[in-house]
Amino acid sequence: MNPLKNQTSSMGLVQNSSLSTMWNNNKKTIIAFLLILFLFLLGEIVVSNFLSMGQILLTIKLSSFIALFALCQMIVIAAGGAGLDLSVGFTATLTAILTASVMDGQNGNLLPAVLVALAVGAMIGLANGALIAYVKLPPLVVTMAMASIIQGIINVYTAGKNITGKPAPILEIIAAKSTGIFPNILFLLLIVAVVVMILLYKTKWGLKLFGVGTNETTAYLSGVNVKAVRLAAFVISGVTASLIGLLLIGNMGIAFKDMGSSYVMPSIAAVVVGGVSLVGGEGNYFRVILGSIFLQTLTNLLVALGWGDAGKWLGFGIVLFALLIAYVSDRRKR
Repeated sequence: MNPLKNQTSSMGLVQNSSLSTMWNNNKKTIIAFLLILFLFLLGEIVVSNFLSMGQILLTIKLSSFIALFALCQMIVIAAGGAGLDLSVGFTATLTAILTASVMDGQNGNLLPAVLVALAVGAMIGLANGALIAYVKLPPLVVTMAMASIIQGIINVYTAGKNITGKPAPILEIIAAKSTGIFPNILFLLLIVAVVVMILLYKTKWGLKLFGVGTNETTAYLSGVNVKAVRLAAFVISGVTASLIGLLLIGNMGIAFKDMGSSYVMPSIAAVVVGGVSLVGGEGNYFRVILGSIFLQTLTNLLVALGWGDAGKWLGFGIVLFALLIAYVSDRRKR
């Protein structure tokens, strides 16, 4: 028997085992990245300059807003209980409309606007969370009803009058401007991502959130207040969505009806593309960001091909079905 041959064989097995472990641990991240790369390469083939630096950075800038909304979804989904928040886009719109006149283009008025945003988001999140966690109503129904209520409030508030006011200049710098070639919103997103990952993986509340989402009975028997955790998840979602409303008005320069409603579907899709389980108990925000970039790249490609909104929603639907089937099949095999 050749000892050298046995040693070489053992090293090969160890390397294969390491590669297999790395693939299993990072499979969803790798898949999301490869999907983005595929779309950019496809776009370069059919559309000129699709892979230019300017186009890539514009895609990342636009996808940052999807990623921020997707954070709201990831938090409530992680808490389990079939959690989804269909009111996030409408919450952002309401905040933008209410704070536009408060800021009136002055940095000095930003603090009152932020306080209004926090109050609006907290109230909406509390209402959603209380009805879901304590009254035991389905999240889909509750947040859909809340979205309708908010839309009604917006319509009443804006009826027969123009929406006045401009964002504070500092919001325009953060949401719309760039430092060098890099959009400033990208730096904000990176900061948010770091804070979120620390909150979810390095704090007791993050462990409780995942515990409740994984098995609420076990979490309850371990002394976790399941209702309070789920309530907190929806409050965080509401407050985050409301603050995003400030960024939207900063990016667009004005507030208008329906400015945030178009982000609801992409925010859910980004979580799915990012490989986050819809049954709860997990959440990887880095993958969700990759999912957001993928969706924005897909949107850009379909628009460039002349498919418009119809093609965009069709593409989103096909991608969602395909990934859901793939993830469910993979889970059954295991």
